[in-house]
Amino acid sequence: MSLRTRITVSLPADLLAHARAASGGDLSGCVEYALRAQQLRDATPVLRAWRAGAGDDAEELADLFGEEIL
Repeated sequence: MSLRTRITVSLPADLLAHARAASGGDLSGCVEYALRAQQLRDATPVLRAWRAGAGDDAEELADLFGEEIL
């Protein structure tokens, strides 16, 4: 497990209410999931370029992430 750092964030009340409801009691986990998903979306251009050159090796990504991500 990686080192965790406690932070403070400010969110609009409606977004916080939704996150609390959707988190099932694990707000930190919900935020981590959302940030990791954004990290993957940000990497999409690089991943697409890799996949274009990888051909049939694209299954390697699915193996790494456990699902089709693009």
